[in-house]
Amino acid sequence: MSVKSALRTLQILEVFAGAGRPMSLGEVARGIDAPRSSCLALLTTLSERGYVYRVGEPPGWYPTRRWADLSRAVSEHDPVALHVHAALERLRDACGETAIDAMLAGGRSVYVDVVESHEMVRYTARAGDSKPLHLSASGRAQLAALDDDACRAVVAALPSAGVPGEARLNRRALLETVARDRARGWSVNLGEFRPDVISVAAGFALGGTAHSLSIAAPWHRIEARVDAIGRLLLDEARALADTVG
Repeated sequence: MSVKSALRTLQILEVFAGAGRPMSLGEVARGIDAPRSSCLALLTTLSERGYVYRVGEPPGWYPTRRWADLSRAVSEHDPVALHVHAALERLRDACGETAIDAMLAGGRSVYVDVVESHEMVRYTARAGDSKPLHLSASGRAQLAALDDDACRAVVAALPSAGVPGEARLNRRALLETVARDRARGWSVNLGEFRPDVISVAAGFALGGTAHSLSIAAPWHRIEARVDAIGRLLLDEARALADTVG
């Protein structure tokens, strides 16, 4: 269940990030789909706390560096994130492809950290991106990291239609695929979400939440290495579960 004020505060930051410039009250209100009065109250509160300031002519609003400074201070002392990021860098270097840590959240696989390949043509992603569980290797690997009862409960709660443009969910087929993936140790997506991309993922538990480590790349570069990458992901996922899980 979303808390509206918290959601709108996050949306304000996302709107500014997308615009890349100061914005008027009306622009921010439209960007977060909120009444001007509510938006002004949020901006005023954030301004009093030092998170936004007035700028420009006519007066507009823009975030201060306080967001970045606090985020940096938090991330620099996050022992779990440091371990996971180091694992992603090892995977990227070993495979030469983009490595991703994702978690099960809100019935989707949400990217938490991404270390991109050095290749000019590569799979590109950002923290905060999300994928449907049934169409992503990361999502199926996260389901495989759950016990049977928890997995069935998550699958039962998934919407059948999903997002427009995505393939419909077949719950029975998904559970059968997850069972096979759990027995093998990793999940594979052969172009189901994007036809030119293969992704491989291994799931693990981290702080009581199902996570996955993934490698995603153009089809032609890893088609012959899927199983080798799967074993590598499985080893890193087990090591993380033992170290920080």
